[in-house]
Amino acid sequence: MRAYCFPQPETVRETVVSSFGGVDFRTHPTKLPLSRSPDMQNMICDQNDYLVKRTGWQTQHNYGAPIYGLFPLPDGTGCVVHAGKTLFVRADDGAQTSLCTDMNETFSQSFVMGGVLYLLDGQTFRAVRRTEADDAWEAVRVQDIAYVPTTTISAQPTGGGTSYEAVNLLTPKRINTFIGNGTATQFQVDAKELDDAEVTAAVNDKTVTVSSVNRETGLVTLAAAPENGNGLANVAITFSKTVEGYADKINRCRFAGLYGGKNDTRVFLAGNPDEPACDWQSGLYDPTYFPDTGYTRMGTDASAIVGYLKQYESQLIVKEGGAQESTSYRRTFLLSDDGTALYPLTQGAQGTGAVCPRSFASLGDLPLFLSARGVQGVFGTTVAEQRTIRSVSDAIVPRLENEAGLENACAIVFEDKYYLAINDHVYIADGKLTEPNGDPAWFYWANVPAQCLAELDGRLWFGTADGRLCRFSLAEEDGAYRDDDAAIDAYWRTPTLPLEDWGRVKTVRDVIPTLMPHSRSGATVQYESEDGKTLAMSRNMDLFSFKTLDFSRFSFRCIPGAISYRTRYRQHRMPLLAVRIGNDRIDEPFGLLALTIRWTAGPTII
Repeated sequence: MRAYCFPQPETVRETVVSSFGGVDFRTHPTKLPLSRSPDMQNMICDQNDYLVKRTGWQTQHNYGAPIYGLFPLPDGTGCVVHAGKTLFVRADDGAQTSLCTDMNETFSQSFVMGGVLYLLDGQTFRAVRRTEADDAWEAVRVQDIAYVPTTTISAQPTGGGTSYEAVNLLTPKRINTFIGNGTATQFQVDAKELDDAEVTAAVNDKTVTVSSVNRETGLVTLAAAPENGNGLANVAITFSKTVEGYADKINRCRFAGLYGGKNDTRVFLAGNPDEPACDWQSGLYDPTYFPDTGYTRMGTDASAIVGYLKQYESQLIVKEGGAQESTSYRRTFLLSDDGTALYPLTQGAQGTGAVCPRSFASLGDLPLFLSARGVQGVFGTTVAEQRTIRSVSDAIVPRLENEAGLENACAIVFEDKYYLAINDHVYIADGKLTEPNGDPAWFYWANVPAQCLAELDGRLWFGTADGRLCRFSLAEEDGAYRDDDAAIDAYWRTPTLPLEDWGRVKTVRDVIPTLMPHSRSGATVQYESEDGKTLAMSRNMDLFSFKTLDFSRFSFRCIPGAISYRTRYRQHRMPLLAVRIGNDRIDEPFGLLALTIRWTAGPTII
């Protein structure tokens, strides 16, 4: 007699995702670890290592012209906005003041030194500073306040003397000092063909009368003979000698790098399209003084300097690349025997060059910049102080390299994250979340029309091409989860999963997301199979709150703990599975703590 065989119950298995990393647009979705996503949008990793929907942004003001620059004031009381041709100061309370209306209509950059904000727009080098009465801000041309160098000292009335300071590129004015002999009234300055500008003289720091000037020969005649200086220079003559093109060498620069060894004592300017491989060095703590001898040429003009990076006690200068020359140079600092500051340059290796001056920033101790092949990092070694440049953005390169106009991207480091904005998209490298290959984890945001970024008062702000000044919201603010009046479409997708067995079909019994609690939230779960997307469930996950009370979605849930729910939606005969979960509803936060997939194995794939 045959024995009856009872069918064996199916073994229910679980695949759990409880740790989250960044996106990976490069690797095939079937080859990714559970923590990484082949498709994620408008999510970011919380400090506690789970995913949350990003907060939205709100327009704070509309300038009616493209915003080309956004810079915090040195004292933290507001910001400077470069919109169209106008430069504004915007106070913390939103009050606006126009400083000038002749800005260059292109992207600008800035640096701060000595409590003054210096702006570079490729047309005019400006300083934004407090007025003399210290009751307002003003924008002045740096060439109007430039340091006047003393080019020759201790000369005899007939000329000669000792060269002292180099000519300032920003001003035609110069000072010569002489030793009076008690009888001479004529003094020969160290230049000829002087400008028509006024020539002034002082004896023992007291102004005296200039009776005549032979501008062709540079001979200055005083009304009376100065007293004998007894070997000491007691006569000072100030005159002007313009050298064509000198001021434009600085005014046409587009970006700056602060450096001075251990301290940022000087500023180096570059980006002049007329001399793309050259930079200029300022005086000590003085950006109004650029000596005509303080320039450095790096390679040929076939490859332009694109930006500066600081790494430890060195300054790195990165060029475009593409020519048969080095992509990077390393500048160091040393003092000569006579106390003169020297900045020797060493040539780096050939490699990927930079494409965008506004992409340079340091994420912790990792300098970053944008190239045509993605974001590059500069890594240092202790072996002969070598510097290696390699990509840190392989995970996002397939999408990033297809963005148009990479030269117009902008970047900022904010709260230990590197934000790179281009074409309404933002690529974010998280400095606290590292992938197995050592690169930072990357995230991707959409619908952020930023073309310049700034950190103001501890918040992330941006300007847009249509003139809007916008600020990202804090999570606790009203309307924090909307972009102006638009909903934020945020989602995360699992890798394409064989669920432990490539050779069998599976029955998915449940998908169980575990969500963060909010007074109003929800999630939509979709199964993605060979046949396309299948909606499993869209559910509200609200906590009871009088503030958001809505009887159409009333909830008795009051305990603010993690919330899990089952889709109770079966999918049969699935060889591969991916799950997408997200939230695209206005004013709804969303946080994903974990995702559980319950399934059983079926027959072998035919």
